[in-house]
Amino acid sequence: MIQITLIQIDNFGPYTEEMGNNREHKIQILLAEIFIFLQKKFNLYECLVFDGSRDNMIVISNNMSIKDHQFIIEQVEKEFPITISMGIGVGETPLDAQIEASQVLNSQGSAQSSRKKILAYNGHKFPIRDKVKVAHIDINYYTKIAIDKYPFYSNYINLNKGYVSLMESFEKIGALCFFNGGDNFICICPPMTQASEIEQIIRLFEFKHEPWKLKAGIGVGENILEAISKANICLKEIREGNNKEKIAVIN
Repeated sequence: MIQITLIQIDNFGPYTEEMGNNREHKIQILLAEIFIFLQKKFNLYECLVFDGSRDNMIVISNNMSIKDHQFIIEQVEKEFPITISMGIGVGETPLDAQIEASQVLNSQGSAQSSRKKILAYNGHKFPIRDKVKVAHIDINYYTKIAIDKYPFYSNYINLNKGYVSLMESFEKIGALCFFNGGDNFICICPPMTQASEIEQIIRLFEFKHEPWKLKAGIGVGENILEAISKANICLKEIREGNNKEKIAVIN
């Protein structure tokens, strides 16, 4: 089982309207500061926040209690002119857990309603302490074949097309995939996911996005940070072998 937390900034649309017409830079600064604040707070519990639509974020929150979540909600209210609500979901797959997190939070009202500082969940016994499986994927020689060769914006468009392909493929196996900067993607996988399934996703990507080739480090840990650390070790091993292997695993 895996535990996923959905974070929503409360009533964000109406709030930004009150900031006046000259507001876009202020919105970007506020969103960046909130994300950094939340990432630091959740990291203390060995959890990780992924940016979604800026005012919505997803946390891999195994090992966090209800009390831990409530503390962060209160800290945000003290530090910022906005509040946040959270929905906590549990599932056999990360996708199932995220769906439940959305459902329990939506049941308490719209993100643009008067709903405020909600912490919603379905009565599971928290925290969930099962292991987490992660695939860290990156593009072979991306700097050489893209960054140093084509204009940035052309690469940016192609990178986003590739990101959508990976999100759609990983969703089919119940996984969540997030762009993590550069040419890196972090995919939170169901514990039963086989390396062969990820290899199939990679081969489909390479067929659709030639000449890009991928490699994946797969790690399993007691929490998301430990799992990613192991996945990173795997990626390093693949690089040191001149990317001859597509996948390496540390359980």
